[in-house]
Amino acid sequence: MGHSRWETYKAKRLRAMEADAQPHPEYEQAGRDLELGDQLREIRKRRGLSQKVVAERSGMSQPALSRIEGGGGIPDIATLLRLGAAMGVRFRVELVVDDDTTEIEPLTVHHRQLANT
Repeated sequence: MGHSRWETYKAKRLRAMEADAQPHPEYEQAGRDLELGDQLREIRKRRGLSQKVVAERSGMSQPALSRIEGGGGIPDIATLLRLGAAMGVRFRVELVVDDDTTEIEPLTVHHRQLANT
C-alpha cells in the first residue's frame, strides 16, 4: 500500500472511529494498533530498511510485518524484541493501565536472548 493510499486508509478508519458517539473499546484498541504500526514503520523507514529485510531478519513473513505496520494488531514482547534487533534498535515499552490506581510501582522484565540455532 503506497504512502498516500495508507494515509487515506488511516484517515478513513480514524473518521469512522470518531463518528460513533458511543465509546467502544474495540475502536480505542484499533487506534492504539494504528499508532504502534505507524511508529514501527517510521523507525524502519528512518533506518532505510525495507519490510522484506526487516521481516527476514526478525524471522517473520513480510505480510505479517505489513499487517502489524497497518494496525492489524499489537505484537507480543518477543516479536517486538526481534523487530528491534532486526532494525538495530532497542524499544522502551511502557504499559499504561487506565484505572483508578494511584500508586506506580517499577517492574523490570528481563529477557534472555536465545542463541541462534
